[in-house]
Amino acid sequence: MSVVHLIDTVTAWADKHICQKVKLKLPADNLEANDAGYHYTLITPAAFATYTPTTEKLPPNVHAPIPSLCVRILAGEDHLASNDGIAEIQMCFSAWDPGLHGADIFNPSKDKPGTWERWDTEEAKQYFKRNGTGWRDIWNFVDVALRAVESTPIIEGYRIEPNAPIKFGPLTEQEAIPDFYPLWFAWISFKITYPLVRNIEDYQKFL
Repeated sequence: MSVVHLIDTVTAWADKHICQKVKLKLPADNLEANDAGYHYTLITPAAFATYTPTTEKLPPNVHAPIPSLCVRILAGEDHLASNDGIAEIQMCFSAWDPGLHGADIFNPSKDKPGTWERWDTEEAKQYFKRNGTGWRDIWNFVDVALRAVESTPIIEGYRIEPNAPIKFGPLTEQEAIPDFYPLWFAWISFKITYPLVRNIEDYQKFL
């Protein structure tokens, strides 16, 4: 098993089966844009491997480092006797949401009873209410990831260990949840098992 291959494989899978199913707010370029009059854009979160790059180091076609998902390995074990291994994977999630924008509001449709329409008027474009409800974005993101992981037994040959718990939680510092408003962070972790393929040079002459 190649550690690099494992990380790249899980990251590509997460991009397709988690990130591509989500749309989140693109952070404002400046603090003033967190106020009324800022018409936000929804984007697909990026999937990164091992670390989240800063803005100047972003790969092509990636709008911002947030919102995003980052895949990393917390720890791993290779079992020589049984020729298999296990690795603990963590996915870290980030989102930006300073509060309620007009475009977040849906009203009952006047033309189609029983349906809802996005509030899309000039008044809506100027509407903004700063609040702390942006946490809902990060946990909706996590919910999509949990459904994807829990319904997938194998990721490109890597088996999600069914006997190990899938853990999740908010980002914490010294057991407290820090206030990074308007940024929100959370994580999930699970374990993957894989066959251990060894290429021992001393045995090559017998093959």
